[in-house]
Formats: sequence, structure tokens, C-alpha cells
Amino acid sequence: MKTGYKPKKYLIKTLGCQANVADSNTISGVLEALGFEETLELKESDLFVVNTCSIRQKSEDKVYGLAKLLKQNQLKTGKMPFVVMAGCMVGSVTGERQRYAFNELKKRTPWVNEYINPSQIMTIPETLLRIGLIGEWAVQKFDPSGVIAKQKETNHAFVNISFGCDNFCTFCVVPYARGKEVSRSKDDILKEITHLVGRGFSHVTLCGQNVNSWGLSTSKKFEIRTGSRHKLPFAKLLRKVHEIEGIEKIDFISSNPFDFTKDLIETLKLPKISDYLHIAVQSGNNDVLKNMNRRHTVEDFMSLINSLKIAKPSVEFGTDVIVGFPGETRDQFMDTVKLFEIIIFNVAFISIYSPRKGTPAEKYFKDDVTLKEKKWRHSYLTNVWKSSKLKYE
Repeated sequence: MKTGYKPKKYLIKTLGCQANVADSNTISGVLEALGFEETLELKESDLFVVNTCSIRQKSEDKVYGLAKLLKQNQLKTGKMPFVVMAGCMVGSVTGERQRYAFNELKKRTPWVNEYINPSQIMTIPETLLRIGLIGEWAVQKFDPSGVIAKQKETNHAFVNISFGCDNFCTFCVVPYARGKEVSRSKDDILKEITHLVGRGFSHVTLCGQNVNSWGLSTSKKFEIRTGSRHKLPFAKLLRKVHEIEGIEKIDFISSNPFDFTKDLIETLKLPKISDYLHIAVQSGNNDVLKNMNRRHTVEDFMSLINSLKIAKPSVEFGTDVIVGFPGETRDQFMDTVKLFEIIIFNVAFISIYSPRKGTPAEKYFKDDVTLKEKKWRHSYLTNVWKSSKLKYE
């Protein structure tokens, strides 16, 4: 019997890292628990969620550019979906570590109806009730503990093991956008993964801004250094995930070089742990690394890479690098080039430095490398990286 009921439809646009992908999967789980159906077409959507990234200016500019897309959609369809902005741009203007005034973001995004930061995902039902997209009954039956993140792939799932970051690299917005680092409990993580296995998933990626420090107290995490013999809770967690029957492959992202201990290196020998490791070096020059407030040296990084190769000969590496950081000379940049000539990176995210409002780098360092020079460095390093990959292949 036809009831005439037509489910509301939602569309999510995700920008940024795997943590945002995992958050979008959770948002999808929340919305589908409330009776929404996903669509891939803006013209069909009743609710449009933009999960934003704030790591570079280019990422934010993509968000501002959505105003034109929404206007074109309105002209074609005669309607405008309810727009929710989520993610790091919202996190940067809310919470204890606010980078700049909320009103500045609102002025630049008048097309947004509601803003939620990464810690407010479970408040979505109340928001949708308030604006009339769902009824009280849907909210009353909603159980946050029963939300199942919707995974986009059939056998590969992203699982957040921690939220936030306390590292405060001078260029980075994450400690502001995502707040203090908070680890999920081991039991919650293992229950989620076991549930995913029951749904047919065999490959998991454990996500966090710095997975190495999962389960550590704030004071303890800053005591740990590359190559030390500290026993990491994260290494123990990896062993527990490895024991889950049905899991065939385990990835994790992101790791920093400054707290990659011998204990964690040994854990990587487990057969289900992926051969790919993503470890952000950011620069090949120690003075630049110091100005970035990175807690490792180039020598630390080289030693770590060598140790990883010995422990797991099949290992492949990915990294992140910033070129044109304030004060970086051509000679200092060439130190990064030398690093790329020595280490083969299968994946390299090479970024041009852009000042992020409210960060220490923006406050205390002069952005004195010209855009022309930054672009030259980006192109030069990219070509070196590609050439080194070809030699390896």
C-alpha cells in the first residue's frame, strides 16, 4: 500500500583528511538513523552538509566557492537546501582554542544555515528538529550509542581512535579546529571494529591527528621521543586489533616521527599491518623544523626510516612537506630536496605555505618567501619526487 511518504534526502561534501572522511561517515550514520536517504545530486537534496578543511587557504577558498554552486542550483530548481557547515573551519571559530571571531566566518558564508564543530555531530537531530526537517518522534527514538558510521567502501572502513591534537606545530590549525586531544576507549574501538567485521569489512584504517599518542596522558606524550623504549598504548591497541578474526589488513594515519618508539616499530612486523606508513617530515632542515615546533630533527627522521626498513623490508613511505615556510632560505629548501633524493616516498603531499589566521606562524613570523619562489620550490621538489619514484619503480 502506498503511503505517499517521501524520505528527506541529504548530500555531504567532504574536504580534507581521513579524519574528516570518518566524521562524514558518522554524519551519514546519524542522518540515516533519522530516516534520511543519501543523494549524490545537489538538486535533489533537502539537506546539504559541507564538512570543511582549514589546513590551507586553498581548502577554505573551495568552501567559499560553494556560494556560486548553491546560487546556480537555486536558479535551476527554485529551491535551496538547508545548509550545515561542519568540520575544521567551524572548529576554528568555536571552542576553547578559538583562532578568530565566529562572526568573520558567518559574514563570509551567509548561505550557511547552521554551524557545527567536529564535537557536535550528535547534536544534529536537535538542529534538524528545530528547523522542521524531522519530527519529535525521530529525535526521541534516536540513540547516539547505536549510530553506525556509513562506510563508502565495501570492505575498507575508517575508524577514529582519537580526536583533536595537542602538538601545536606553528603552522597548523588542527589543535584549534579540533580541540584538545581525546582518546576513545579501547573497548569502544574494538567493539566498533568487531561490528564492522560482522558487516563484511576486513580492512580498517585507524584515524587520529597523531595516532602514536593514543591513550597517553598529556604530560606523558611529550616525554616520548623517536627510537625510545617506551611501551606505547597504541602499539598494544594495534596488537588487539590484529587479534580480531576477520580483519585482514590494518592501516593507521597519521603518525609523527617524534614519538615513533621501538615498541611501535616492532609491532609493525605483524602480518596484518599494512606495508604503507605515512609519516610527516614537513622539512629537511633542522632550523626550519625548530621554527615549525616539530619535535624531531632530520637525523631523527633518517634514523627512524632506517629502523623501519630493517623491521619491515617491504615498507613504503608517504609524507607531508611544506615549502616556503617563513624564513626558509633557498639553501634550507635544498636540504629538503636532498632528503627526497635519499628517501623514496611513494606518496608525498607537497604544500605551499599559506598563513593561517591565529596560528603562531602567522602571529610571529613574517611570510617573507615570495609566491613566485614558493611555486618554483613546489614545482622543483615535485619533479625530484617523481623522478626518484621512477628510479625506484
